[in-house]
Amino acid sequence: MSLHGLTMDGMIQLLIILFAIVIIVQYSSLFEQEYHTKLIDLYVHPWWRILIVLLAISAALWCPHVGIVIALAVFFYLSDMNTLIAPLPHL
Repeated sequence: MSLHGLTMDGMIQLLIILFAIVIIVQYSSLFEQEYHTKLIDLYVHPWWRILIVLLAISAALWCPHVGIVIALAVFFYLSDMNTLIAPLPHL
């Protein structure tokens, strides 16, 4: 499909997919570290994990391609739990 045939929704989907791919590449290259005490405190609050799952589900309902890429980004984000205590721009 050429760029001339893209709708606004298609361009937003493409931008989200490209952004998520950058996050996937960044998080898939991280190494495992020990749990921080902030992570142990965060674990008892299930709302964070529920929000992450709802993000992946809503992305998949909007566009299956975006849902797959967001699910991969969430997987790599959660695979190194120390990234949960660091703000996204500081990684």
